[in-house]
Amino acid sequence: MVNSKWQVILNPNAGGRQAEKDWPMIKEELINEGFSFETELTQHPLHAIEIVNQKVTEGFRNFIVIGGDGTLHEIANGIMHQKIVRPDEILLAMISVGTGNDWIKTHQISPDYKEAIKQIKTGKTIKQDVGKIVFKNGNPDPDIRYFVNSVGIGFDARVVKYILPRKLKGKSRKTDYIKGLIRSLVFHKNIKSLLHIDNLKIETKLYNLTIGLCKFKGGGFKLLPNAIPDDGELDMTLACKISKRKLIASLPKLFGGKVDKIKYFDFYRLKELLLETSKPVCTEADGEFLGEYPIQVSIIPNQLNIISNYETSICK
Repeated sequence: MVNSKWQVILNPNAGGRQAEKDWPMIKEELINEGFSFETELTQHPLHAIEIVNQKVTEGFRNFIVIGGDGTLHEIANGIMHQKIVRPDEILLAMISVGTGNDWIKTHQISPDYKEAIKQIKTGKTIKQDVGKIVFKNGNPDPDIRYFVNSVGIGFDARVVKYILPRKLKGKSRKTDYIKGLIRSLVFHKNIKSLLHIDNLKIETKLYNLTIGLCKFKGGGFKLLPNAIPDDGELDMTLACKISKRKLIASLPKLFGGKVDKIKYFDFYRLKELLLETSKPVCTEADGEFLGEYPIQVSIIPNQLNIISNYETSICK
């Protein structure tokens, strides 16, 4: 039997344990706004995937994420991996208490929990596309992970790898990303790669590749300025053959949200990417480190029914 209650999934480590500190106030506000809900706390990485599967089995169809982009990533994967109902039969909402909080920027969801709860109560939804990445992480068989914001391959993902230890301990801060960025500037190099972008083949030296559904990543960098979350296509920003000097010179435009003005970046729209690299390359999805062997990235249209203030211009 379908349960009409909301299932709240809280990651207490999110935002350097800010989610744990804010939870009593968020809980009180949910009660004041008339929400009927149950709560589960994540206890380890990927636990939210298990929770979603269990709760869908119990009949829950309405989920509220309390955490950051990584927590949302896990819950979206739980929704996509479960086999009980179609993913779009589940309603997903977010109260963001993370470090980067990039996904909510595209969907115009307030970072203030009181406003976010009001937006959930209003009930405005869209059906967002979902990305799929196939990769290897030390195992003979490829793994599959779904993403709702973006995938980073190269420089971006190396930054994520650097900040991973603090994140796992619930000690992540926004300044950690800047420190990771500086370390990546020092050590990251171009990697000889072959990219199959739909029917286009590109042989190049890859520095960084960002591919996704939403506009922002890395704590507010607008790396995919033309991305539309429900248009059935992936957007890609490709940086190749870049020297450290050129990249440093481009940082003002990168920080200023003018990535489309950087002449060393190329932009594509696609449905599928196949990637071959001459050596391992760091890979992340929605800010979660996946390993160093990406294989394929593709899109599954209109999969997630989410609470959103995004105004689409797509005619369907």
